[in-house]
Amino acid sequence: MKRLLAVTLVLLLVFTFFGYAYHRKSVEVKNSESGLLSVSTTALFCLSDMGAFKTMVEYNASADLLRERAGRYAYCAQVLSEASESLYELTGKESYRNLHVAASNLEIFFNHVRNSEEPKKYLLKNVDALVALGNAFSEAYKVELRGSLGENQTGRLVNLTKGLSW
Repeated sequence: MKRLLAVTLVLLLVFTFFGYAYHRKSVEVKNSESGLLSVSTTALFCLSDMGAFKTMVEYNASADLLRERAGRYAYCAQVLSEASESLYELTGKESYRNLHVAASNLEIFFNHVRNSEEPKKYLLKNVDALVALGNAFSEAYKVELRGSLGENQTGRLVNLTKGLSW
Protein backbone atom coordinates (compact mmCIF):
# COMPACT_ATOMS: atom_id res chain seq x y z
CA MET A 1 0.00 0.00 0.00
CA LYS A 2 2.83 2.44 0.86
CA ARG A 3 4.51 1.60 -2.42
CA LEU A 4 1.30 2.35 -4.36
CA LEU A 5 0.91 5.66 -2.54
CA ALA A 6 4.54 6.59 -3.29
CA VAL A 7 4.17 5.73 -7.00
CA THR A 8 0.91 7.71 -7.16
CA LEU A 9 2.56 10.76 -5.58
CA VAL A 10 5.53 10.56 -7.94
CA LEU A 11 3.22 10.27 -10.96
CA LEU A 12 1.14 13.18 -9.68
CA LEU A 13 4.27 15.33 -9.33
CA VAL A 14 5.51 14.33 -12.81
CA PHE A 15 2.14 15.13 -14.42
CA THR A 16 1.94 18.43 -12.54
CA PHE A 17 5.42 19.38 -13.76
CA PHE A 18 4.61 18.51 -17.39
CA GLY A 19 1.25 20.26 -17.18
CA TYR A 20 2.92 23.41 -15.90
CA ALA A 21 5.62 23.22 -18.59
CA TYR A 22 2.97 22.80 -21.29
CA HIS A 23 0.97 25.75 -19.95
CA ARG A 24 4.08 27.95 -19.80
CA LYS A 25 5.03 27.01 -23.36
CA SER A 26 1.53 27.72 -24.69
CA VAL A 27 1.62 31.17 -23.04
CA GLU A 28 4.97 31.85 -24.71
CA VAL A 29 3.56 30.82 -28.10
CA LYS A 30 0.52 33.08 -27.61
CA ASN A 31 2.80 35.99 -26.67
CA SER A 32 4.98 35.36 -29.72
CA GLU A 33 1.96 35.23 -31.99
CA SER A 34 0.63 38.46 -30.51
CA GLY A 35 3.96 40.24 -31.07
CA LEU A 36 4.25 38.98 -34.64
CA LEU A 37 0.68 40.10 -35.38
CA SER A 38 1.53 43.55 -34.08
CA VAL A 39 4.62 43.77 -36.27
CA SER A 40 2.79 42.53 -39.37
CA THR A 41 -0.12 44.92 -38.80
CA THR A 42 2.31 47.85 -38.59
CA ALA A 43 4.00 46.74 -41.82
CA LEU A 44 0.60 46.39 -43.55
CA PHE A 45 -0.19 49.96 -42.52
CA CYS A 46 3.15 51.15 -43.87
CA LEU A 47 2.45 49.56 -47.26
CA SER A 48 -1.09 50.90 -47.49
CA ASP A 49 -0.07 54.26 -48.96
CA MET A 50 1.89 53.09 -52.00
CA GLY A 51 -0.51 55.13 -54.13
CA ALA A 52 1.66 58.09 -53.13
CA PHE A 53 4.01 57.06 -55.95
CA LYS A 54 1.38 58.15 -58.47
CA THR A 55 1.38 61.68 -57.06
CA MET A 56 5.16 61.72 -56.77
CA VAL A 57 5.62 60.67 -60.39
CA GLU A 58 2.96 63.10 -61.65
CA TYR A 59 4.68 66.02 -59.90
CA ASN A 60 8.17 64.99 -61.06
CA ALA A 61 9.68 64.01 -57.74
CA SER A 62 13.43 63.65 -57.87
CA ALA A 63 15.04 60.27 -58.46
CA ASP A 64 16.62 60.47 -55.01
CA LEU A 65 13.23 60.98 -53.35
CA LEU A 66 11.74 58.09 -55.33
CA ARG A 67 14.66 55.86 -54.31
CA GLU A 68 14.27 56.87 -50.66
CA ARG A 69 10.55 56.05 -50.67
CA ALA A 70 11.19 52.76 -52.50
CA GLY A 71 13.76 51.88 -49.84
CA ARG A 72 11.23 52.58 -47.10
CA TYR A 73 8.66 50.32 -48.75
CA ALA A 74 11.30 47.63 -49.33
CA TYR A 75 12.02 47.68 -45.60
CA CYS A 76 8.31 47.47 -44.68
CA ALA A 77 7.88 44.60 -47.16
CA GLN A 78 10.87 42.77 -45.65
CA VAL A 79 9.47 43.15 -42.13
CA LEU A 80 6.06 41.92 -43.30
CA SER A 81 7.64 39.00 -45.14
CA GLU A 82 9.58 37.82 -42.11
CA ALA A 83 6.74 38.32 -39.62
CA SER A 84 4.18 36.58 -41.82
CA GLU A 85 6.56 33.67 -42.45
CA SER A 86 6.94 33.23 -38.70
CA LEU A 87 3.17 33.47 -38.25
CA TYR A 88 2.71 30.79 -40.90
CA GLU A 89 5.17 28.51 -39.11
CA LEU A 90 3.40 29.16 -35.82
CA THR A 91 -0.21 28.83 -36.98
CA GLY A 92 -0.09 26.95 -40.28
CA LYS A 93 -2.60 29.43 -41.79
CA GLU A 94 -2.27 29.66 -45.56
CA SER A 95 -3.16 33.36 -45.51
CA TYR A 96 0.15 34.10 -43.74
CA ARG A 97 2.08 32.09 -46.32
CA ASN A 98 0.40 34.12 -49.09
CA LEU A 99 1.22 37.33 -47.24
CA HIS A 100 4.85 36.23 -47.01
CA VAL A 101 5.00 35.54 -50.77
CA ALA A 102 3.36 38.88 -51.66
CA ALA A 103 5.66 40.82 -49.33
CA SER A 104 8.74 39.01 -50.68
CA ASN A 105 7.73 39.88 -54.26
CA LEU A 106 7.22 43.49 -53.25
CA GLU A 107 10.54 43.65 -51.44
CA ILE A 108 12.36 42.44 -54.57
CA PHE A 109 10.54 44.98 -56.73
CA PHE A 110 11.27 47.94 -54.45
CA ASN A 111 14.91 46.95 -54.01
CA HIS A 112 15.19 46.89 -57.79
CA VAL A 113 13.60 50.35 -58.03
CA ARG A 114 15.79 51.68 -55.24
CA ASN A 115 18.98 50.49 -56.96
CA SER A 116 17.94 51.65 -60.41
CA GLU A 117 19.48 54.56 -62.30
CA GLU A 118 15.97 55.53 -63.46
CA PRO A 119 13.49 54.66 -60.71
CA LYS A 120 10.80 56.81 -62.32
CA LYS A 121 10.76 54.57 -65.40
CA TYR A 122 9.91 51.47 -63.33
CA LEU A 123 7.37 53.32 -61.22
CA LEU A 124 5.60 54.75 -64.26
CA LYS A 125 5.36 51.28 -65.76
CA ASN A 126 3.75 49.97 -62.56
CA VAL A 127 1.86 52.99 -61.20
CA ASP A 128 -1.61 51.46 -61.60
CA ALA A 129 -0.49 48.21 -59.98
CA LEU A 130 1.05 50.16 -57.08
CA VAL A 131 -2.18 52.09 -56.51
CA ALA A 132 -4.12 48.81 -56.55
CA LEU A 133 -1.59 47.25 -54.18
CA GLY A 134 -1.83 50.20 -51.80
CA ASN A 135 -5.60 49.80 -51.72
CA ALA A 136 -5.32 46.03 -51.24
CA PHE A 137 -2.82 46.44 -48.39
CA SER A 138 -5.10 49.04 -46.80
CA GLU A 139 -7.99 46.58 -46.96
CA ALA A 140 -5.79 43.78 -45.57
CA TYR A 141 -4.74 46.08 -42.72
CA LYS A 142 -8.36 46.79 -41.79
CA VAL A 143 -9.33 43.12 -41.99
CA GLU A 144 -6.28 42.05 -39.94
CA LEU A 145 -7.21 44.53 -37.21
CA ARG A 146 -10.47 42.58 -36.86
CA GLY A 147 -8.51 39.33 -36.81
CA SER A 148 -10.07 37.90 -39.95
CA LEU A 149 -7.41 38.14 -42.66
CA GLY A 150 -8.24 35.40 -45.13
CA GLU A 151 -6.84 33.70 -48.18
CA ASN A 152 -8.98 35.82 -50.52
CA GLN A 153 -7.28 39.07 -49.50
CA THR A 154 -3.79 37.61 -49.37
CA GLY A 155 -4.24 35.69 -52.62
CA ARG A 156 -5.19 38.97 -54.30
CA LEU A 157 -2.00 40.55 -52.95
CA VAL A 158 0.09 37.70 -54.39
CA ASN A 159 -1.58 38.12 -57.80
CA LEU A 160 -1.05 41.89 -57.78
CA THR A 161 2.63 41.58 -56.88
CA LYS A 162 3.18 39.00 -59.61
CA GLY A 163 2.04 41.65 -62.09
CA LEU A 164 4.87 44.05 -61.20
CA SER A 165 7.50 44.36 -63.90
CA TRP A 166 10.97 45.80 -64.00
